[in-house]
Amino acid sequence: MRIARVCRPDVRTRLPSMVAGLVAALVVLAAPAASGAATPSAVDHPQIAVGGFPTGIALNPLTHTIYVGNGTTGTLSLIDGATCNAGDVAGCSQHVTAVTAGNDPIGIAVDQSTNTVYVVNFSGTVAVVNGRNCDAANTSGCKIEPATVRVGANPQFLAVDQKTDTIYVANGGSDTVSVIDGRTCNAASRAGCRRVRASIPVGPGPFAVAVNDATRSIYITDVGAKTISVLDGRTCNASDVRGCRHRPTVNVGETPGGIAVDTRTDTIYVTGESSDDVSVIDGKTCNALTTSGCRQKPVHVLAGLGARGIAVNEVTDTVYVANTVANTVSVINGAICNATVHTGCGQQAALASVGVSPRRVAVDELTNTVYVTNAGSNTVTMLDGRTCNGLVNKGCAPAGIPSGTTPPTTTPAPPPTTTGPFTARPRRP
Repeated sequence: MRIARVCRPDVRTRLPSMVAGLVAALVVLAAPAASGAATPSAVDHPQIAVGGFPTGIALNPLTHTIYVGNGTTGTLSLIDGATCNAGDVAGCSQHVTAVTAGNDPIGIAVDQSTNTVYVVNFSGTVAVVNGRNCDAANTSGCKIEPATVRVGANPQFLAVDQKTDTIYVANGGSDTVSVIDGRTCNAASRAGCRRVRASIPVGPGPFAVAVNDATRSIYITDVGAKTISVLDGRTCNASDVRGCRHRPTVNVGETPGGIAVDTRTDTIYVTGESSDDVSVIDGKTCNALTTSGCRQKPVHVLAGLGARGIAVNEVTDTVYVANTVANTVSVINGAICNATVHTGCGQQAALASVGVSPRRVAVDELTNTVYVTNAGSNTVTMLDGRTCNGLVNKGCAPAGIPSGTTPPTTTPAPPPTTTGPFTARPRRP
């Protein structure tokens, strides 16, 4: 990987088709860059070159490793968060990849108790990667083909319940959520990888997943219904599947493409990709047990064009939203826009300009670094959370563009020809 501070690109992009019955959303895609090369973008934030069409991203706090899913190469890129962060870019030039034993890796999640990295392959499996010998410091196991678990059709994203060692996988093509037993299917044990513990019918087009530790509730965005499905993590987990059934739903914005939980304020934030906003849901009154607030219309805060990936920094009370069409990240002050405080939800959020077609966001609270995958420029942007957060945003915008204004978007162009283990899917994450 090579890091660079670069200017606006001339990148070819494309508009993919959508799943029949799903709400159409404008999506800008781009041609893959040459391996190991930094792709230009309209930012002066550090850019880390990764594999082709990066989407999913996750941090392993045990090893301080950031894992990035590369769609067109079927691999993971590994970033050393200890030496490649907002305050130190010395290690950003290393180029380490891992195999996923499948095609088109998308969602990524880490089970900290077993040091296992779970990677969704759009080809219908979840790869079980050993985080003990495949991390930023130890790459000896990164080329070993991992075990896989067969899940539903067209799986997208997933989440781990750290308390029960349970992995929940959203299967967009079969309208189900797969439940994997992380106690018996992990880096050290593969006995439980032969089959899932349960398959739960949910709303149409399940996409993103989040776990609320405070209420033991599992939230799944239903792209085809403008809703959120809620599961009870206490009675639907690796050891107990008696309660694995569809529970309440919440009406949210158009094309809910991302979800994140702020456990400090018990707030669930859901992006609306077509409505360009974020729904703010009260987790205390809308969860697996208490549903009184689930039917109430949530407060909405304006984001950018194509609001999709989302992450929360609970230390700074900041919500970061990747705006896929606008090539920006909205920076929302969660201290004044949450489940109980709405005074700041009407304010214009600061904007940080990133790469082309940003998709997902991960936050390292230890280094106060925000990592953003850019599917159109094959890069990961690093934002400095010390100078780009809900209260301080002087470091959000690039030179010459005041924070809060909209940087230029990328004009779509004819799609490129791609090669490698890549399967075109009906909807890009």
